[in-house]
Amino acid sequence: MARGRVSDETLVVTNKLEAHYGRHDGLVSDILAGLSAAGYDIDSLDPTALSGADEFHLGGRLATIALLESVREKQPESVLDVGCGIGGPARTIANELDVTTLGIDLTPSFVETATELTARVGLAGRVSFKVGNALALDLPNEQFDLVTLLHVGMNIADRPRLFAELARVLRPGGQVLVYDIMRIAPGSLTLPMPWASSDDHQHLGDVDDYLGALRAAGLEAGEPVDHRAIVSTALRRAADAPPPVNLSNLMGPDFVEMFSNLRTAVAAGLVAPMQIVGSKPG
Repeated sequence: MARGRVSDETLVVTNKLEAHYGRHDGLVSDILAGLSAAGYDIDSLDPTALSGADEFHLGGRLATIALLESVREKQPESVLDVGCGIGGPARTIANELDVTTLGIDLTPSFVETATELTARVGLAGRVSFKVGNALALDLPNEQFDLVTLLHVGMNIADRPRLFAELARVLRPGGQVLVYDIMRIAPGSLTLPMPWASSDDHQHLGDVDDYLGALRAAGLEAGEPVDHRAIVSTALRRAADAPPPVNLSNLMGPDFVEMFSNLRTAVAAGLVAPMQIVGSKPG
């Protein structure tokens, strides 16, 4: 599949997503101020100090590390993190798997923040970032051993095109690691959610939607895994030892309401954080 261009309809949705995710200015200064107030030396930061604010998915860094266990055996050398946010997962992946990692995101302010924070924690030589659209990646064919998609698919209606594009940039024998909020039962959801302020950019799918899209892209889909237990553990740890910075630094004061709505939906059994690994035959 050749590199494509996004449609006008996709551009409209893209603009709405940028408005949802990119509305908070001064991200780096806010994060550094929070760390400094908590007693951290902001001129000598360990990447884990950022994890309360830079791992923008349920379960945070604990979930990221658990997810990587499913792909560690393949020993990837190059990784693409799609929808990278401010770079937390990409930095964790680079450290945990000892690989070079490229992160892409629609939101320019996130990419700028990711780049600056990565330099501050000494990982600029191994982790880089660029603005990009998951439906039309400006990347060559068969470049990566692993592609990660962490809490991104909920914003993308055209999942078949999404996974076709991810499969295109994946080398034979490579893997796509998906970790998304998926529907597990019918029922109405209260907005806003962390990924959506309105229904026009909320595109939740169920497990079958993802399995079908992965297989249509020529990928072999593994068994889905429900990670609610890991999320519960991560939330307990955060309550016992609150991180110096958190996702309110990223999304602003509305995040409290967003996260409350998400927790309610998970507790009601409407949605769950699910993992699926797709493999490209090789």
